[in-house]
Amino acid sequence: MNVEPEMILLAALVMAVAALVQGSVGFGANMLASPAFALIDPDLVPGPLIMAAAVLTVATAVRERHSIDWTAVSWCTAGRIPGAVFGAIILSQVTDTSLQLMVALSILVAVMLSSGWIQIPTTRPTLLAAGSVSGFGATTAGIGGPPVALLLKAKSGPVFRSTMGAYFSIGTFITLPAIAAAGHLGSDEIIVGFALVPGAMAGFLASGPLRRFVDRGRLRPLVLALAVTAALALIFRVIWSTL
Repeated sequence: MNVEPEMILLAALVMAVAALVQGSVGFGANMLASPAFALIDPDLVPGPLIMAAAVLTVATAVRERHSIDWTAVSWCTAGRIPGAVFGAIILSQVTDTSLQLMVALSILVAVMLSSGWIQIPTTRPTLLAAGSVSGFGATTAGIGGPPVALLLKAKSGPVFRSTMGAYFSIGTFITLPAIAAAGHLGSDEIIVGFALVPGAMAGFLASGPLRRFVDRGRLRPLVLALAVTAALALIFRVIWSTL
């Protein structure tokens, strides 16, 4: 891994904006940061991204900890394990170009799931399935929120944010070992991940005043639009580099 210092600084700024979104919405940091990181330097995905987001997810869960739906967290976490294992197998085989395309396509699928027109009942089997898809997406592309968010979208703002934060926090201890097993989390990635943490915390601390605004549904459409734009830019970059 060889990420230039100025690229790390730029990634930290991206992480701050992404954390501002997640701290207020409850998810979305990796949807925004993953394609941006892949554009900056493919080595930033998925390891350093997951590491930086880990601090953010813990802070989100702790801030509204009394609202956590532990039943949903438990079933989604159980499903995340096989998804992460399968994701590690795929991740160990892909090239940088393939990884960038995987990130872009994951974003487009994530936006489709997050748009709200798909209705899936929240049951134990669907929570398990969502956790599996989430584990696969988090391990391969750093994006694991949308499948679970789809099932929990009817929850109130505090319950949604805290439950997603708790699920992500526990899931990090599943995803990071899987990424390491795939050969994408060495000492360099860990150092860069820690370097991105200040950006994540700055964004989270600034997110408090936005929560009421978000609870009225005013920010999510913008988040989805930005994610699509970043994904399309990443696809264009991959196509351009092959010409």
